[in-house]
Amino acid sequence: MKLEKKLIACSILALIIGVSSVLPLVFLMSATAKAETSSEPWFSINVPYSYWMTKNGSLDYTHLHPQLDFDFDETRTVSEQHMIVLNLTLNVDTKNEPVDGRVEYYQIDVNSDKELIETMHWSVGTNGNRSFSVEGLLSEFRFMRNDWFDTNTFNVNFGGGGLVTQNWTAGFSRLWPEAGAGSGTLGSSGTSRVVSALREAETLSITIYRIGWVTFTGNSTVVTLANNEIVDQIQLEKFGDGWLYNNLVPEDELSTIDLLDPIGLLN
Repeated sequence: MKLEKKLIACSILALIIGVSSVLPLVFLMSATAKAETSSEPWFSINVPYSYWMTKNGSLDYTHLHPQLDFDFDETRTVSEQHMIVLNLTLNVDTKNEPVDGRVEYYQIDVNSDKELIETMHWSVGTNGNRSFSVEGLLSEFRFMRNDWFDTNTFNVNFGGGGLVTQNWTAGFSRLWPEAGAGSGTLGSSGTSRVVSALREAETLSITIYRIGWVTFTGNSTVVTLANNEIVDQIQLEKFGDGWLYNNLVPEDELSTIDLLDPIGLLN
């Protein structure tokens, strides 16, 4: 049986006074954690599709911000763009869980055969108690402890990503896009680190780690460390001008779709 670490913040700390005042919460913990067996995670997460590419010329931000008109000097820019589609599944019937809500935290590493290219952070959550609102949990709840994790890393306001949905149904899966782009400048300064790494890569892989989770129950909040458990790992193959992993779109349709928006997730 795997031993996981758990940190319990009780009401005697005067940080939580009833479910109605859960938000906003701030935990800047330095106390010694209590290690014990814990409940199992609620969610599973995997990558059914990912595409990464580099190109000469200006960034195409229309996938991310179609309402904006970006104007770049195409003779002096290079870019990288990517799409990671996440498949998020709730594996438990939360109505049978004696808690108010849960948020789980994941790290996504993109590696070449030579180096770490990029690290992203993702969180997902829902409620157990139907009267408990999860709205605002990703932006307003704060926990930080050295050697554990800092929820600000996952906060959408600080570059992270996440999905918290009220009354998520057990067994129901959601597809969610994690898309982005970056650029570098050609010339004496060279290209950006990510662009250079992608162009030099022989292989490309994505690994998802479960970092931990936070469980809200009445007047207590329990933070569980998951010891960077690997929950999914994929290997991308060279495809056209980029790298592709596809377990989502029929192969005969790949030539007809926008590889950066395979099933209209960004529309």
